[in-house]
Amino acid sequence: MNLSGWMLRLEGGDGRRHPFFDDILFGIRARADAGNVDILLLTGASSQVSGEPTRYLDLCRRHGAEGIILGAFVPEEPELASLASSGFPCVAIDTQLIGPRVGFVTSDNVSGAAAAVRHLIELGRKRIAYVGGWGSEPAHIDRRLGYESALDESGLELREEYVVLGGWLHQQAHALTHQLLALAEPPDAIFCASDVMAIGAMLAIEEAGLRIPEDVALVGFDDSDYATMTVPSLTSVRQDRVGLGAAAVEAMLRVLDHPDSSPPSSVLPVELIVRESSARDLATGANASLKTPGERAEQAAIPSRLGIEESAQRLSAAAVYRLLGRTPGSPPKRPDEPPANVLRQEWRPEKRRLVALAIDTAPDQSFRHAFFDELFYRIRAHAHAQDIDLLVFTTIGTTSGVPFPPFLKLCRRHRADGLVIVSLAPEEPSVAEVASSDLPCATLDVDLLSDRIAFVMSDNVGGGVNVVRHLIETGHRRIAFIGGRGNERPTVDRHFGYQSELARWGLPHPEEYVAMANWLPRRAYEATQRFLALPEPPDAVFCASDVMAIGAMAAIAEAGLRIPEDVAVVGFDDIDYSRLVTPALTTVRQNQAKLAKGLIEAMINLLEHAGEPPTVSVIPIELVVRGSSVRE
Repeated sequence: MNLSGWMLRLEGGDGRRHPFFDDILFGIRARADAGNVDILLLTGASSQVSGEPTRYLDLCRRHGAEGIILGAFVPEEPELASLASSGFPCVAIDTQLIGPRVGFVTSDNVSGAAAAVRHLIELGRKRIAYVGGWGSEPAHIDRRLGYESALDESGLELREEYVVLGGWLHQQAHALTHQLLALAEPPDAIFCASDVMAIGAMLAIEEAGLRIPEDVALVGFDDSDYATMTVPSLTSVRQDRVGLGAAAVEAMLRVLDHPDSSPPSSVLPVELIVRESSARDLATGANASLKTPGERAEQAAIPSRLGIEESAQRLSAAAVYRLLGRTPGSPPKRPDEPPANVLRQEWRPEKRRLVALAIDTAPDQSFRHAFFDELFYRIRAHAHAQDIDLLVFTTIGTTSGVPFPPFLKLCRRHRADGLVIVSLAPEEPSVAEVASSDLPCATLDVDLLSDRIAFVMSDNVGGGVNVVRHLIETGHRRIAFIGGRGNERPTVDRHFGYQSELARWGLPHPEEYVAMANWLPRRAYEATQRFLALPEPPDAVFCASDVMAIGAMAAIAEAGLRIPEDVAVVGFDDIDYSRLVTPALTTVRQNQAKLAKGLIEAMINLLEHAGEPPTVSVIPIELVVRGSSVRE
């Protein structure tokens, strides 16, 4: 993914998750996991951004990559033409390339845009503006084509002053929408080529004192999380972002397995989702779809079954705009703008390091953007800041009983300089053998002893102590505990903190109040059902992760009990979902930014100061009190 430095900012200790391309990356990881394909994630920006040669092909060959998937590139990127003509297997996402072994994957952008504009026309809108990306990008070109074709088929005039380019940024879309609204005859509807730009447009409409959709209707594209987060909710064209990533890996495997066949091209269907920003009376469920009835089946997402409501945490356009943040420094250049000295970054491929990453994020996890996925984004951001590329191992924890990949062997094969291991069982053979090697290694929550292994962890014991103290101080005396896996460091330490604080207060902790749920919400749900069936059920439940806490909350609610009046619930991690449940979840906040930074800094210290002892870092935690433990 060609994510520029401004997309991977570290101000305030935070790493940014891109709302579109990181979903594609998840799809790549998921399909790679299913196909025993490891991923070499090149974190450096392209020469179009950095002004320096990137030589992606040389990097891929140096580390034994068999093909390259290109995402977030503009057609003017100087390196694309040489890649396409080289014969090296390539698959481009939303970037049209011509070459002997180049596949192509995209969404049906033309039909999606046309459906959005037809929807606005059917609602009686006649003056429809378009806010696009950059002029030469295929996604923008196709969405503009769909916009123009829908106007033409309806006999509406295409007005040039209604077509503006926002560069995919909410700030620029915000400013351009103000310009549109200042026209002598302003638009009565706006179609934005991305949800992010639509948020900027929404704020500008509200600042102008206009109503959405009564005065100006609004439609976006992507159906990102922001579409359901805002008030009003955003009508948007849903594209299968995860499916695009999976299709890219599938196309790559076909290119590799059938070198003499024509490279595959895939165009994925899209769907228009109608919400409040275009038609309030249709916002309760009327969807205009471009799929067949069979393709339109709703996925039964576990979070919704566990009580996460789409409208639980709705935010104003201004709040979501602030959430999107500001682009630090100069905004990204137009694709046709030559690199300027102010934007030049030294990018030396021969000096880049490669660090392998072993992290248990199986693609079928119930809560896709829970703790470890967010930690992954932050590790990537800190790796980018330190000129480190990542070798992401797959098939870790995907199938029960299947051995982990041979980490050491793979590191040597791909010439990795070091290895980061995140929350894997130390008794696994692939993990244990690292301790007897000389490979620099940084671990999170993994007990491995070696003079080449650094250790990073949160204050899990202190977190458990703080939770139990809070519950006792708020009047609870029968406190249960649900852990992950009993032999793993986070569970052991959080359980120890739970036990020690109960003992300090002279309170019992009977065995029937302790359960292990393997970090799964469904098992936590079942464990809580067993707790509630006891002759003397607990009046509070402390779960060693938020996803398990949400499972516990579902069981409590199903039993007809109130949270927190009858049973209080506290989690651990402070993932996004903790603020979306009702009531919001009290939890222990782990500082993911500092954990990621600690891992990368520990790795750099091992690489640059081989004679020094490896570092040990314990990152402070914070108890965040919300409605699940204290009545608000």
